[in-house]
Amino acid sequence: MRDINSSNLRKLTIFLPKKWSPKNIIIDIIGEKKGINIFSKLYILILCCVYRINNYISTFTMYTNLTIKTILSLTILLGFYLCFIGGYGSDEDTLPMIGTFLNFLNGNFMTSRFTGYPVAEFIIGFISLYFGSFAINLVIFACFILGGFFFFCSFEKKVEKNNFFLFLLLIISSPILFFDNLEPVDYSIAFLFFSSGYYFLVKNKIELAVILFGICIGTRINFAPFVLIAIYFSDLDFVLAKSRKIQIILSSIFVGCLFYVPVWIYSELGLDWLRAGRPESGFLGYFARFIYKTSVTIGFIQLLLLIYFFGAKKYNKFSAPKEKLIFYLIAANLLIFLYIPAELSYLQPSLIFFYYLIYKYFNKKIILILIAINIFSWVIKFEPLEIIHVNKDRCAPIIATGVKLKPEFKKGYFFDYLESRSKINCWIDVNSEFGKKISKGLKLN
Repeated sequence: MRDINSSNLRKLTIFLPKKWSPKNIIIDIIGEKKGINIFSKLYILILCCVYRINNYISTFTMYTNLTIKTILSLTILLGFYLCFIGGYGSDEDTLPMIGTFLNFLNGNFMTSRFTGYPVAEFIIGFISLYFGSFAINLVIFACFILGGFFFFCSFEKKVEKNNFFLFLLLIISSPILFFDNLEPVDYSIAFLFFSSGYYFLVKNKIELAVILFGICIGTRINFAPFVLIAIYFSDLDFVLAKSRKIQIILSSIFVGCLFYVPVWIYSELGLDWLRAGRPESGFLGYFARFIYKTSVTIGFIQLLLLIYFFGAKKYNKFSAPKEKLIFYLIAANLLIFLYIPAELSYLQPSLIFFYYLIYKYFNKKIILILIAINIFSWVIKFEPLEIIHVNKDRCAPIIATGVKLKPEFKKGYFFDYLESRSKINCWIDVNSEFGKKISKGLKLN
């Protein structure tokens, strides 16, 4: 691995006129757009900022490990605090999951959504009922961190503490991964069972791996392709390898399917419950949503930089079995998201997989630049498009009708998170006893 070529970045910026300084470019973008094209200004601004950040990072390279630990500790503490004030969040699926558990206690059966997510419904419902929003938010945040830990340990021959801290800071710095895992959602629970299952598979603890993979599928059924790929393309040396792997796959799927037997019976032994809700749109609509939302998940500026860095490193192919496995997992996640381009959190697994490749093959300085830009997007984010919705009411269903080219800087994900805390009130009667407990984030018993 090699450092960022500072001389190349300097060549890109040193001959720019003084009026094209980052400060003046920002003024031009916010105010009147005279002179060069706005996109050229944005591109130059990004290059200037990267060059400046590169210089700043170089000055404290010797203190990198201490800096990483400090920022990571402060970020985790911030996460704990936001779990405390976050309440039951802004996800409209949280209340149905709690409702499924409460109905079960009353002797009734229902599913929170389409297929249902039995394990998540019981975990989220149980903790919310007896301990409240702070506890379930902490559990979700802990699942996210532990999932990253097991995933990292599964792919590293020797786990170095400082390397793990760098990887953990990289994934935590992502606003999608950080803020989406501070409220009751099932993605991080499923990822924890998946990553721990793969960890024990690598350690040749097959029975334990099968159980964890099965629970993973019982948490979110769309993780089943990840389980299949992780087992089949693992580089483990089993006797009669392929037949043994198929046995493990079938055993894991069987355990996972047991969780859905009540759903199957509830659906009168039909298979309609396997159909997930999709946005109403043609292929072009799905593809446009897929491209836009994937770019938002990574970050527009981050995506441009990664394209540049990947091009500079000239990655043609990854030959190691574990590298291929990660690419297969990313491809599977992207195909699922192409079929259902809905919530950005659908891409959480592939984002973690992708960040591991960045950690593995990029210089630490480049990784720190990406972390800095990620954290900066918590405060100010760049959006090139304005999405036009049917209804701008925050409680109305989000239905996009069009898009308009309108590049601008907006307040970042941290402020979006704070403003969305009261959105849970859209789906409750705030005057009822249950509604008051939900609104205040209290335990529900």
